Amino acid sequence: MNTGTGLELILNAAEGVLQIAVTDDERLLCAQEWHRADRATEILAPALAEVCHTLGVTPGGFRRIACVRGPGSFTGIRLTLTTAAALRRTGRAKLAGLDYMQALATSAVLRHGLFYGTPVWVLTHARRNLVHCQPFLSYGPQIPAQPTEPVDLCPPQEALRRIEASRETPLPEGTAHGRRIHVCGSGLARNTDVFDGVTGMRMVPPPPDAAVLALPVLTSPDMTALCLLARHGDYADKDIEPLYVRPCDAVENLPQIAPRVGLTEEHATAALDAMLERAPQSEI
Repeated sequence: MNTGTGLELILNAAEGVLQIAVTDDERLLCAQEWHRADRATEILAPALAEVCHTLGVTPGGFRRIACVRGPGSFTGIRLTLTTAAALRRTGRAKLAGLDYMQALATSAVLRHGLFYGTPVWVLTHARRNLVHCQPFLSYGPQIPAQPTEPVDLCPPQEALRRIEASRETPLPEGTAHGRRIHVCGSGLARNTDVFDGVTGMRMVPPPPDAAVLALPVLTSPDMTALCLLARHGDYADKDIEPLYVRPCDAVENLPQIAPRVGLTEEHATAALDAMLERAPQSEI
């Protein structure tokens, strides 16, 4: 009986970069990064076709598919999750959803060799004056970084306050106290006016006593981190549910959109609720 992971596809388009990786029993066969988030919809299918042709595999031949499910770009998340759902229906793959914030935290751990017990905060851009914010704890290079709180949506000023306040929070038993807090993600670069005073933002060597260190260049996950998360993924024979934290712009703007199509706000809201709650009529 084959107990290996087999042929696996890993996809991420949650923010800024389209990432595609293929492994076979955890051995990396192919890794691509497309820094054209605005064209990911055009790129993904042809890129996958070329990858399959080059490796001599079929789209239905993947045994496992791991997709980053959010939080991040609504369009990018829908693109990769829909692609994975289509491939599941044409082959035998089981699917697993990966967490984008955890992928970034794990990238920080692997890239900087962070020891067990090192706190890592991830801040990613959500929209103007809002960031996705979540703290993690390093578990070393073999286990993905683990969240210590759920992901939250807050202004960058509040995120900075939480990071500074966390310096006083006791760490779990067995971890070394006084470890430097590392902070990464696009929320840093997109809010330089807030984080400019944090050590590391100006890209100069930090003093040895710096309590908080910003990693402003770490704005997308490393492939090694995505592969590690995929290795530990929870695979099932069902589609992946997206992780959206901030409200959809179209839903928030429904009162302004509804009159343009001849509906009142109440009718538009009721119609949207009905569509969201309606059970699918087929698997297609």
